[in-house]
Amino acid sequence: MPKQTNPAVDELVALRQEMSEFRKDFAKFNQELSLKIAFGVIGSVILCYFAIGLLSLVLGGGR
Repeated sequence: MPKQTNPAVDELVALRQEMSEFRKDFAKFNQELSLKIAFGVIGSVILCYFAIGLLSLVLGGGR
């Protein structure tokens, strides 16, 4: 006698698998976003450092 499947249970299993994939994708997206933010902050600090150096040369007369 073949085993009967319950459509509701099958749907719940499918939803659980989709949620698991979504969590993995979201974790990857979150990590990539965090890296982009970190590199943006580092780049901004470096740019400000050079801008301040340039301004001190221009306004300070190169002393």
